[in-house]
Amino acid sequence: MARRPKLIAKPILPVNNMAKAAAFYRSLGFDVADYDPSYAWVEEDGEEIMHLRYAEGLNVATNAASAYLHVQDADKWYARVTAVLGGKVAPVVNTPWQMREFTFADPSGNMIRVGQNI
Repeated sequence: MARRPKLIAKPILPVNNMAKAAAFYRSLGFDVADYDPSYAWVEEDGEEIMHLRYAEGLNVATNAASAYLHVQDADKWYARVTAVLGGKVAPVVNTPWQMREFTFADPSGNMIRVGQNI
């Protein structure tokens, strides 16, 4: 019996300014590959982790989109993100659901949560 490939989901996050969004993710050390002026994907070590899609009229204050980045070392990622964003990052915490995680928002209001199993 053939084994099914591992299922991988990649969020498509709405952005109100593609150039600003790409610059933000690049500032965090990601690679951003532009497909066209309205679409790009964010990569880490050559692997796509999320996509960005221009959304005309996106209201940053009411944007409910989010992504979860499941990593091996949340503290390392916390240091990486806070080095760029400073106090705009929620503290890294151990959760009751056995994750060590923190949260930050991108310029379009997308919530990015980063966590590891503990």
